[in-house]
Formats: sequence, structure tokens, C-alpha cells
Amino acid sequence: MSSFYPLPHLPSTRRFVTGHSADGKAIFTHDDYITAVNPRADISPENEHSVPGLYLVHRTTKYPVDPQGPEYELSNENLARSKNARGDIICEIVDVPPLSISSDVNVEENPVIMHRNQSLDYGVILKGSITLILDDGVEKTLSEGDVFVQRGTMHGWKNTGSDHCRFMTVIIPSAPVKTSESGSVLQATKFPGLTD
Repeated sequence: MSSFYPLPHLPSTRRFVTGHSADGKAIFTHDDYITAVNPRADISPENEHSVPGLYLVHRTTKYPVDPQGPEYELSNENLARSKNARGDIICEIVDVPPLSISSDVNVEENPVIMHRNQSLDYGVILKGSITLILDDGVEKTLSEGDVFVQRGTMHGWKNTGSDHCRFMTVIIPSAPVKTSESGSVLQATKFPGLTD
């Protein structure tokens, strides 16, 4: 039973997964549809249209990767990012609703959840546009086809458009980020429902 809230109003994504037959031939092991969920506990039918949707494409269980890894690497249950899961590489799609329909806290006072992952994240904007905000206050708007490389920085996402923005990201665990001046470690932060 999933502990995440399903978001059926968001479009499903078709996922193809390859593998090998018993005699070593390449085969399709999965041709399925993945649906969006949200890990937060405070979701209800009244606010489900105003929260981000996450789709787990795949999550490894160790590194180096086992290309014939277990079936549960494809399950939405693996979206939660335990701080103890040091070798997991996550590929996910995220749908971010526009701020105009967001229910998160008070949009005027706190329009984004600023957070730092202990990871190197690669991403591409698949649909729409979104603003990437860093803790120095600088904001950049990314549009369809743009890519980002997030190197353990404190950041947040803000969709000021009129439609959902969809991006795909690959999250690779990293060493802790340290400041170049003092060598102090910049701690990863918690993200509601995703990190413990």
C-alpha cells in the first residue's frame, strides 16, 4: 500500500524498461504507465491540484548499478530519500503547479521550499517554464528544453506561469558540500515527505 497521495488529475507517463531473456537477448521487461504521487501527509481532494506531482522512473539500490536490479527499483514507494541510502541514483519526473493555484503555506511570504540535497542533480525542462531560486537571491527562469546541473546548492523552484511545468531529473548521491573558505560542511536539508 502506497504511503503517497495519488494525483490522478496529472497525466500518466509511459515507461519502457529493457532487460535480458534467459539466453541473453535484449527484451522489454516493462511497458507500463507511471502516475504522479505526492509524499506530503496534508493532501486532500480540496488541495490536490495545487501540489507538485512526482513520478518515479527508476531508483537504483547500489552503486555501481546492477542493470538487472530488483523489481522494487521501479516502485513509487522508493521516492522517499532516506539519508542512509548512500548509493541510490534516482530518476524522476516532477510536475510543478503554477503559484496561482498553490496551497503551500502563504505564497506571498514563502512561495518556495528552499532545500539542499546531498547530490549532483541533472535535469531537463520537458514542458513549460520554472524559476530556479538560489539562496543568494538570484533567480533564473528555465524554459522547455533548458537543462540544469544542481551541485548540492540551496535552491527552490517557483512556477509563475499559468500551466504546470514538467521536468525530469537524475539525482546522484555526492560527498557533502564544503565551503572553499573554511571547509565547513553545508548540511542537506529535509524536504517534507521525501527525506527523513
